[in-house]
Amino acid sequence: MSRFNKIILIGTVSNTPELKQTSSGDSLCTFTLNVDRPDIENAASKSDVFIVNAWRDLADSSATLTEGSIVVVDGSIRNRSFDNDNGQRVYITEIEARSIKSISSTSISTDPSTSQTSSIPVVEESNQTSDKSFDFNEAIKTDEKSPEFVPQLGEDVPF
Repeated sequence: MSRFNKIILIGTVSNTPELKQTSSGDSLCTFTLNVDRPDIENAASKSDVFIVNAWRDLADSSATLTEGSIVVVDGSIRNRSFDNDNGQRVYITEIEARSIKSISSTSISTDPSTSQTSSIPVVEESNQTSDKSFDFNEAIKTDEKSPEFVPQLGEDVPF
């Protein structure tokens, strides 16, 4: 059985990143990432909030992120637990970042008149279909020298 723990998230930084130093001198940057779920027909849109931890050099560069920045986080999921002051077991799921790339830095605004719409890049497939659709079955039934048939199949048809 293979073991693979990888997650890639695209979301909005929902708080100012907090940079700390451990007792051993390592940098730790922690922030929360708000990731929207895909819209489902006739349902309210939802989002998930993840705690992201970045260490050492990545922590230092992540500390420059601002609230509202749209980032891509590549990392792994970590689960941990501890007993709180009341003696109850607390479970935490966090993302340990391996790389963080900023897509844009758009400010979050609650005022609709000043809000900026952020656009997440989307890869679109080019639609190069012609107005007239080519019916392969009809072209086979007709003469093979048909001018409509040759451009679609090419001249080196093996049959």
